[in-house]
Amino acid sequence: MSSRTIVDSVPRVFGPPPNAEALEEELEQLRDRFPGAIFQRYLDKIPALGAFVHVAPGASVVGDVTLCDDVSVWYGCVLRGDVNRIEVHERSNIQDGAVVHLGDLDPTVIGEEVVVGHRAVLHGCRVGGGCLVGIQATILDGAVIGEGSVIASGALVTAGTRVPPRSLVIGVPGKVVKTLSASDEDFHRKLAGKYMRLAHNYREG
Repeated sequence: MSSRTIVDSVPRVFGPPPNAEALEEELEQLRDRFPGAIFQRYLDKIPALGAFVHVAPGASVVGDVTLCDDVSVWYGCVLRGDVNRIEVHERSNIQDGAVVHLGDLDPTVIGEEVVVGHRAVLHGCRVGGGCLVGIQATILDGAVIGEGSVIASGALVTAGTRVPPRSLVIGVPGKVVKTLSASDEDFHRKLAGKYMRLAHNYREG
């Protein structure tokens, strides 16, 4: 069985990086900004957050993670950027209990206005803008999801799969069963806007 995992990709280190103290100060600023959320470094990598980001208490954001403007990360999520990087682009949301990790060869890149449902798992994949990833769906290493697609609740997108734009993917393993419309994609993007407003209310209300 071929695998994208490289078992010897992580060398041991023998102490913190030279700028560890400065990095810890930056992490303390994030912890003050988001009380109850967990922010940690991995070696010399720490999370970078844009404007109007919401990270709920109990969420964990670790290492090389970029959250762009208006992103929301909800209760119990884990975003762990260690052997590669994670990017979550503008106005996307990662809902409660979701896990975002990555592969040795594959970062996880989530486009703009993406809705990632509760307890979904995204691992070393690329998700185009305007997508909806359903509750408990799983997308594995090297998979690329085209813009405006829906990965149905509980679906499994296997490693290396290429999903065309505006596709509906259902099942285990996931298969494209339908091509969606521009209005479907518009609905997903409006749903992302709903979560952006919800995050605003949590911050300001």
